[in-house]
Amino acid sequence: GLLAALCALTVWLGDCSSRCAAQPVSSSSTASPTTPPPLSGRALRLHRRNCADSLAALADLRRVKASVRQELVRMERERTKIMQQIRASRIELANLMRNQRKISADTEMARSDLAALQIRLAEADQRNLPVLRLPLNISTLKSASAVDKASEGNCGLVDCFDYARCGLADQRPRFALLYSATDSLTDAARLLNSSRRLLPDGMSTNVAVRDSCLVLADVGSSSKSTLSAVPAATNLVAMLLLPASAASERLRRGLIAERPRAVVASRYQPSGSYRPGWDIVMPAKAPFRSASDLWAALPPLVPARRPRLLTAPLLPGANSSWWRQISDVDRLVLDELQRLCRSDVVDNLTSKVELPALAGATFCPILAPAGAPLSTLGGQRRLLDCLLAGSVPLILGDMLPPFGDLLEPLWRRAIVRLPRSRSSELAWLLATYSDAALLELRRHGRLLLERHLGTWRAQAATLLTLLNRRLGLPGPAAVGPTGSSALLPGHSRLLMGRVPSHFDETQDYLGAVEPPLDSVLFQHNYTAPAPISQLPNPLLNYPSLPGHPLPPPTDAQFNGSAYGYRPINHSMGTGGVEFSRAAGGNLPAEQFTAVVLSYNRESVLVGSLSKLAGLPYLHSVLVVWNGERPPNPSTVWPDLGGVPLHFIRGPGNSLNNRFLPWSQIRTEAVLSLDDDVYMRQDELVLAFRVWREHRDRIVGFPARFHARSGSGWVYNSNQTCEYSMVLTGAAFLHVHYLHLYSYWLPAALRAEVDRLTNCEDILMNFLVSHVTRKAPIKVTSRWTFPCFGCSQSLYKARFT
Repeated sequence: GLLAALCALTVWLGDCSSRCAAQPVSSSSTASPTTPPPLSGRALRLHRRNCADSLAALADLRRVKASVRQELVRMERERTKIMQQIRASRIELANLMRNQRKISADTEMARSDLAALQIRLAEADQRNLPVLRLPLNISTLKSASAVDKASEGNCGLVDCFDYARCGLADQRPRFALLYSATDSLTDAARLLNSSRRLLPDGMSTNVAVRDSCLVLADVGSSSKSTLSAVPAATNLVAMLLLPASAASERLRRGLIAERPRAVVASRYQPSGSYRPGWDIVMPAKAPFRSASDLWAALPPLVPARRPRLLTAPLLPGANSSWWRQISDVDRLVLDELQRLCRSDVVDNLTSKVELPALAGATFCPILAPAGAPLSTLGGQRRLLDCLLAGSVPLILGDMLPPFGDLLEPLWRRAIVRLPRSRSSELAWLLATYSDAALLELRRHGRLLLERHLGTWRAQAATLLTLLNRRLGLPGPAAVGPTGSSALLPGHSRLLMGRVPSHFDETQDYLGAVEPPLDSVLFQHNYTAPAPISQLPNPLLNYPSLPGHPLPPPTDAQFNGSAYGYRPINHSMGTGGVEFSRAAGGNLPAEQFTAVVLSYNRESVLVGSLSKLAGLPYLHSVLVVWNGERPPNPSTVWPDLGGVPLHFIRGPGNSLNNRFLPWSQIRTEAVLSLDDDVYMRQDELVLAFRVWREHRDRIVGFPARFHARSGSGWVYNSNQTCEYSMVLTGAAFLHVHYLHLYSYWLPAALRAEVDRLTNCEDILMNFLVSHVTRKAPIKVTSRWTFPCFGCSQSLYKARFT
């Protein structure tokens, strides 16, 4: 309005100036009738003065107008700046409110943690636990009647074993192996030699006999010279693995008379002098040198039912003393078996049945006549032949399987035991077994053969494990390979950069970002037995197994917070309560390690690692570098917010490297990733919470389907509701399966992966399903598994 008034006044003064300029300045006496008379001198001077004043005012007004215009422009600029500040303040206020809500949530979680710790402290005070100290040395308590009990056949661990030589705090080696180099071809020498190679550090055998906890000695043909080197007070396991049972029987009698407190490990165990829980039933000679040879020679387990129901039993020769003293019950059993068997195998009743004949029978009968020893060399050979042929052992009578007190749970699932008096009902009883039951019996028999009986190494590991379990002493910890650094020499520090803000794809609270905290390892040394059939080396202690039961939560572990269940025993997991009651929640010590397999693709790897920045529950990241060259030193790697980032060079360019149990993995949960996988953080957290409910399975995103189709297979990689495996390019699994894959699977399978340069994820799925008999779990269909910025896949990159 002021500017408009100034403009109007300027116009009026301009008109006045125009009129002043129009007045005549001459004073001529002649004038026309129409023109006004000229002004007088005084009036003219006054008029000119007024015009000059008007022009000066006009100039002042113009200056004021320019000044006002400049002021208005300045004010407009300031107004614009103030509006921008208001908008920035509103954005900052929204961020502060969001941060305030997050801080409130973190505060509530911290209060819940504090309440849980207080409850845990109160429970610890109520238990009145004693103060833990180092174990004291066991005092030597020798019973005066120990030798008498041993001679009477009543020897056991309580009476005849000297625990003072095997204390927990004792630094002496656990086992000493004693055998003659000249007898290197005997069964006992082969077994002890395999034991020497199998023993880990801390259980060394290169020690004097007097300085060990337990002595395993070959007391075969050179028993006198061997026993003379073993002091009388030493804990002794006498290995009697002679070719003939008669020789074992004679030597056993002399050994018991000279060393009644010795543990007799033999294939021949007479029913009158066998001491349960003390003596050891040994298997027959191992048929193969290596697990690969055994695996290649085994027949298929299917079909469930074979052409014959059963084959003829293996019996002693017709001139043997047993055959002449056969009882009436045994003759009835033989008559019934002859009636059931086909005519072409009846003539083989008194000779060894070859493996092809056994492979054609569903059941493999083993006759243990009345009054015979509980274990003989022939019976153990027959049992091993049945397992090699994939036929279900059918034991008629009393017979002890090898390593019975250790493997009894497996033997109950692998063999069929029937009393001889039921031989007349044999056909009806065998017909009641379903196909599923037959396959389960055959599968457990195959497991016994592969892991405990088929090779010298397997037999040695089982023997040492049996002795270890009897002593109640844990073995050393199983530590995976460390792996050399993939970085260049002198490139000790990585170039770390901040992650751009656009990688923060969700505003939801996914969980607390906490510093790395290792999982509790080896927590089941004394509280739960480990399944030795699913351990690469049963002498070692492995981290918590996925199948171990989790303790149920107590009422005190639940509080009234908005976040629901807060588990106290975080090392044992959630037990199905956290996810079902609160859709997750925060579990501070339950974290996972991301293992990323990469191959000469720094730019792709940087993008996938950037997605892990700020990820809750992330303990550390291991990049397994399979490339021929080291990573580029000039690459700027994303800063993962304090999470350690390791680069490990694998032993050669192999896809099996992703499943090596690296010693840098300090958590039970492992997130297996390819370097071209871009996953959302909310998807990863959801998958991790599902894995905590199913720790024994593979939980992930890219699913596949396979099925039989005629004589071949169908493999479908399209997204479908029907799936049978979850690929490990983006999946959670337990660290124990890395040990099984690297050291428990037959080497031939891993060699096939190297030959194909593919299919390691399929092999891992088959392994987990074989061990657990369970299927994997696909988390969600909204997965971002494909790498949209990659020109080629990780599989194809290995061939360029």
